[in-house]
Amino acid sequence: MGGFAGKAVVICVLWLALAASARADVRGLLAEVLATHGGGAAPTAIHERGVIETLRRGNGVVERWWQAPDRFRIEIGYPADTESRLLRGNEAWQQGEPATAAFHGSLVLQAARMALPWRLQENARRVVDLGSGKSGDGKPVRVLEWTVQEGIKLIVEIDADSRLILRSLGILTINNTSMEFATGYEDYRTIAGRRVAMIERHFAMGQYTGTTRLASVEFPAVLPAPTFKPPAGAGLRVQDSVNPVLTQAARPLSGP
Repeated sequence: MGGFAGKAVVICVLWLALAASARADVRGLLAEVLATHGGGAAPTAIHERGVIETLRRGNGVVERWWQAPDRFRIEIGYPADTESRLLRGNEAWQQGEPATAAFHGSLVLQAARMALPWRLQENARRVVDLGSGKSGDGKPVRVLEWTVQEGIKLIVEIDADSRLILRSLGILTINNTSMEFATGYEDYRTIAGRRVAMIERHFAMGQYTGTTRLASVEFPAVLPAPTFKPPAGAGLRVQDSVNPVLTQAARPLSGP
């Protein structure tokens, strides 16, 4: 019995040592990624403007706002209509109406992509190193997995040489049904000391849906309070009883 207990203790110690080493490796890689993207303090807010080209709804103008830790808003003006989405933590709206649980999750993923190098470092304990791999065009990459929250994770591909983030893959799982939303990052430029991808190519369930081209990116200390004001007269509760596959869950597939 004593011999078995002794072996168990040794195995436990080795496992803890390996886990600590893995955490140290992840933190080291995240530090390199952060330095490549400009380093420094994490942005507290971001305001972006640009244009969007989509397959389903044509081309339009896009404006995005994000504020730490959990505020996100996007407005898209298409030729025939507009798209409005708002996230306030556990609350979300689409077109001024309470969003489904699936749409809420898709907004959480969009918000998670904002200031991504800093967000990864801040959440290092929830980030796992999946090792080396190849990007879609054959580039060597390091792959990380960030569990944003239950049922929502973000897979991040990092250029093995430059440490620039090349792609993120958001996986949303509700009622044993998973949806994937990928974004490829291109045309990095330095803005206010931070490197920002000015071109984003969007995919849903493996299918290309459109491209966002940013024209301006700002890093204000804080955004005006009305930026994230709930829609007038709208309920505050996310609709969690609606089948995400049959209703509004299909709508995020056409947007960024």
